[in-house]
Order: sequence, then C-alpha cells, then structure tokens
Amino acid sequence: METGRSLLSRLLVPSDRLDVSPAGMLRIGGHEAGSLLRDFGSPLVVVAEETLRANYRRIRDAFVANWPAAVNVMYATKANSTLAIRALLSDEGAGGDCFGLGELHATTTGGTDPARVVMNGSNKGREEIAEAIRLGITINVDGDDEIDMAGEIAAATGREARLNLRLKLMPEGLDGFSAAFFKTGGTIREAVRRQKWGFTPEAASGLVRRILARPGLRLRGYSVHLGRFSADPAASAVVAAALGEAACRLHRETGAWPAMLDIGGGWPRQREPESRAPELNAFAIEEHAAAACGALRAALAPAGQALPELWLEPGRYIVGNASVLLATVGAVKRDAGLAWAHVDASTNDLMRIETSQSWYHLLPASRMDDPLDAELDLVGGTCIPSVIGARRAMPVLRRGDVVAILDAGMYAEAISNQFNSIPRPASVLVGPAGAEAIRRRETIADVFATHSIPERLRRAAGMRARA
Repeated sequence: METGRSLLSRLLVPSDRLDVSPAGMLRIGGHEAGSLLRDFGSPLVVVAEETLRANYRRIRDAFVANWPAAVNVMYATKANSTLAIRALLSDEGAGGDCFGLGELHATTTGGTDPARVVMNGSNKGREEIAEAIRLGITINVDGDDEIDMAGEIAAATGREARLNLRLKLMPEGLDGFSAAFFKTGGTIREAVRRQKWGFTPEAASGLVRRILARPGLRLRGYSVHLGRFSADPAASAVVAAALGEAACRLHRETGAWPAMLDIGGGWPRQREPESRAPELNAFAIEEHAAAACGALRAALAPAGQALPELWLEPGRYIVGNASVLLATVGAVKRDAGLAWAHVDASTNDLMRIETSQSWYHLLPASRMDDPLDAELDLVGGTCIPSVIGARRAMPVLRRGDVVAILDAGMYAEAISNQFNSIPRPASVLVGPAGAEAIRRRETIADVFATHSIPERLRRAAGMRARA
C-alpha cells in the first residue's frame, strides 16, 4: 500500500530538501512541518535555501557548459518577488529580469548588479525608462516610442541608454508542438502572432536603424520569450534557431551585430504543476541548454561574427520546487459517496489552479507513514469550490492534520489574493541559519489598510448604529 513516504520517494528531484522523520513527519530543509506551524502559524510558505541555490547553480552551469561566451542567468522576479529570495540569488551572482518599477525595486533592493538586469514590459512609461537609464539597466524595447523616450532622457541626463529589441518570432517549426498551453484553440504560431509582445524581424529592421542613428542610445542586441509551452528540448532549439536567424538577417540589413542575445525564460522543470499532470518531465535542464545553445550557435555561424553574450530569464526553474505550502486540516465532510477535507489555505494562495489548471502534488505531512487508502478532494474554505486537489489518495484525514502542497514557489505568492477578505500566509526561509521569517502573516487590518470611508458615510453609518 502506498504511503506518503513512498509517494515522496517517487517524486523527489535532485534539488529537493524534503525527507521524513522517524515519526512520520515531513521535513523541509531538516525542519519538521509540525514544528514550523507551531512556531510560525498556519498556513505557511516554507522556502528551502539550499534548493534555491542548487537550482540556480544547475541552470547556470548547464548553459555555461554549452556557450563559449559569457552567460548571464537573470532571475525572473515575476515568479516570486520575495525580497529574501531575490537577495539570496543576488548572493549567488544571479542577474535579474524585472517588469515595471515594483519589480525593479525588488531587484535592486535585493542587491542585484544593475549591469546584469533587463527591464521588460510592453507599456513602459517615461518614469520606468528614466530609472532604467539612471541605473544602467538594459531595456528590452517593446514599443517604438520607447526609443524616442530613451533618446530624450539620454540627451537630458548625459547618460547612455542600453537597449535590446524584443522580437516576435514565428518559425514554422513551432507548430510541430502542441498548442494546448496557450489555451487559444489555434496553432502556436497564431497564438504568438496575436500576443502583444515583440517586433517581427521586418519591423525590427527599421527600429535598429533608428537606434543606431540616435546619439546616446546603444543597441545591445535582441530578446525573445515565448514562455513554457513544451517540455521537449526540441522546442527550445526551434526558438533559439529562430533568434539566431533573425540576428543574422538584421546584421545583413543594418550592419548591427548583437553584443548579447536574451533567450528568455520558461525553462521546464522535472516536477511541473504547470504541465497540468502528475507525471514528471523526462528531460533535464542540461538537455534544454544543449539543444538551445547548439541551435543558436549553428544559426549564428553563417555571419562569421564573434558569439554574443547569452542572457536568459529563468524564474519557475529556480523557485518552483523551493517552496512548500503547509496547511492545516479543518472540517472534513463525507456525503453522497464523496469526501472533502478543508484546509486553511485555498486557491487564493495557488491561483494558477484557477487560471491555468496547474496540478500540484499533495502529501499528508503529519502522517507520512499512514496508508493512502482514502480518496478525497482537498479544498480551501472560500465561497468558491477552491479545489486544491481533486480525487486524491490520502489517509482518512482528521481536523488538525497537516498537508503539504509541493512546488508552491512560482506564481503562488506573486499572484495570491485576499478573496473573501482572507489575509495571506507568512513565509519562512529554512537553511543553515535555521528557520527565519521572511514575510510576516497579513492581518485583517492589512487587508483593508488601503481603504477609506468618506466622512459623510461614516456619519450616516454612525447614525444607523445608534438607532
């Protein structure tokens, strides 16, 4: 009979810091789940420091091994903007991908070297561009008026503006892969065509000339980002080859050769909620790096130019399995031949379930040696179904049991919400220094901290209360 311990043994990937105590309690980075909840409250996000460091080093080493020029691995802050995580990755030497002034704040507050940072976004304003220029950050240009704003700011401040052009690439090879991830009902190429991001090579040619002709602007190169649409390394090769071909074309048309190429993020992991299925990905990051780098080098070779620096923007790969969401079981209901176990977390904390049908692995953290001999739906307590996991094998859960939701590091805290006016969980970092709080638990006062009631309504409310 399967137990939580045996299930975990089948799910483990090399960077996990998960094991089970002799008493049958899940441990994260050597800390028992039950003890963490007693010390910090429930629900609780637990981040394993050693997992973060191992993931960053592995993806860095995979690309360094396959690219003879310099490599800059830029952590994509959008995946998880927790400042302690950003600071830890800066300590490792990671660059940064940021979107807007908020993520730029997180990136710089976390100690990231501005020379290793890109600013993305399809609707940048003057304030964002000015701050990027002030700090020496590279701007991934995604609107033609950004060139004019950058030129005006550079002239006014005497600072150089470092620009990339984000490209829209639609190679025929994309349609050899399933388009299900895009949820548009068409092909991948059509989905990419309809997305707001990037310039086609035809449009980019004129923009390159504008940048080259304007004092104070320096064209660094080009970027492309399609996101995670396939776990097959062949998909990475198709995108990389298209980027190399576009760079060669633009070189022929404008004379500009890139000093760097940014090949974006979306790099698949082995245990992937975003795959919408429980099976582990059969391919390792080393295979993706070899496929992408090999295809890019081959596509660039006809130009006979020096290889540019390689920049990439992984987020989910670095933080995905570094966080576990611990939750405590409350009400358990059995009726109509079914069973539901409520926990004090909800899909508020895992919004990718609602928006992208992400599939998370669940463990009975406080009863890892008990047989998984019952089937139930694990649900949150909000006034929507809030199904965290449907028809899952578990022990017969009781109020007070602890459940662990794996792979809660990416796009969980970053897009969590306060639906039903529920405060969001605390977060702790576990590692060589012990267990350290890195995000305090919200209170109900925090939920309403930005609200105000006009005085006229306060007076009316007071009159009704007295009546």
